[in-house]
Amino acid sequence: MVNLLASIDATLAVVWADRLIAAFGNVGAVLAANAQRLKAVLGGEERVVALLVAQRQTMLWVLRERAVRRPIVATRHDLLRYLHHRMAYDGEESLRVLFLNGRRELLAEEVLAHGGSDAVAIEPRRVIVRALELAATGIVLIHNHPSGDPSPSFADRRFTRRLALAGECLGIQLHDHLIVARDGYERIGTVAPPVI
Repeated sequence: MVNLLASIDATLAVVWADRLIAAFGNVGAVLAANAQRLKAVLGGEERVVALLVAQRQTMLWVLRERAVRRPIVATRHDLLRYLHHRMAYDGEESLRVLFLNGRRELLAEEVLAHGGSDAVAIEPRRVIVRALELAATGIVLIHNHPSGDPSPSFADRRFTRRLALAGECLGIQLHDHLIVARDGYERIGTVAPPVI
């Protein structure tokens, strides 16, 4: 990170890097921080903030491009790396959905809900309605846990089961549901409960 910051001012690069690491803990968290938080830590250094924001956007673009150039498989390393960098350090939970065609190629990537630091609320029907609008035949769900622990909650498992069942009834397959966190990721799985 010092080399990147030195492109603006070599004499201050170490000072800026030390401040950023002290405030955020690691380079991943620095790059995940929003511009407002970066400005607060750096005392309003607009050039440095602009560089860090541009670095993150470029990195995410490169990672996303590698992750979606082939059919989507939720456990493929490229996709997991992209999603980790995209969401693991966010301060609030969000639900990201990858909408897929019949060949598992990406039709759209959208964030359908934002929540607080420990929950995100969304009804399965909202995901299904959007999939129908896009003529998607498959979806991959991803949400983050800002706590750093990727373990699924009871609510996470319940939502997954409800969505899988609703999708099955309409010909929309839930391929996977991943939870991304600083400490890794977990798969919830896709098994729908039996119809009663």
